[in-house]
Amino acid sequence: MKTDTAMSIYKFRILLESKEEIFRDVEIKSTQNFYDLHEIIIASFGFDNSQMASFNLSNDTWEKGQEITLFDMQIDENQNDKVLVMSDTVINTQTNCVGDHLLYSYDFLNMQNFFIELIEIIVKEDPKAFYPKVVYTQGEAPKPTTIVDEMSEEEMANELLKDAGFEEDGSDPNDIFEGFDDFDDYQ
Repeated sequence: MKTDTAMSIYKFRILLESKEEIFRDVEIKSTQNFYDLHEIIIASFGFDNSQMASFNLSNDTWEKGQEITLFDMQIDENQNDKVLVMSDTVINTQTNCVGDHLLYSYDFLNMQNFFIELIEIIVKEDPKAFYPKVVYTQGEAPKPTTIVDEMSEEEMANELLKDAGFEEDGSDPNDIFEGFDDFDDYQ
């Protein structure tokens, strides 16, 4: 059901993907941008603003559609895909029907995923209210952990080397030379 969204208030339910039911209901002006929605999400779940994040438009089966990024990271200027940036994208230009879905991902290393649904469109805003605002909370968000918290610098360096295909001592397991003496044999 489409509603006049010129000066409406959108109420979104933002559900954290977890074993427990953890969500926030947030009200935001339909004319605010996705960066404003991003900020209220991280604040309401107790995250800081130090990690990358993005929204994706979604359908009823939660499939990812158009991405709305925190920054324009398009490298190829000739690329045909239009990049949507949170601070430049007004919410009601991308979603304007009750039941519309969005996906939100925060902290790409320790992935926090959220399912967002537009649950209500309020035609009249409260002139005394400041938007966006959290209107309901359920559940305690887990404290985000980072790789740095769990590993020493040496362990992290060894993991990065291993992921890149090297041994823990930094040697390449595919290297046919054991040392400089072996190199002389191949000249």
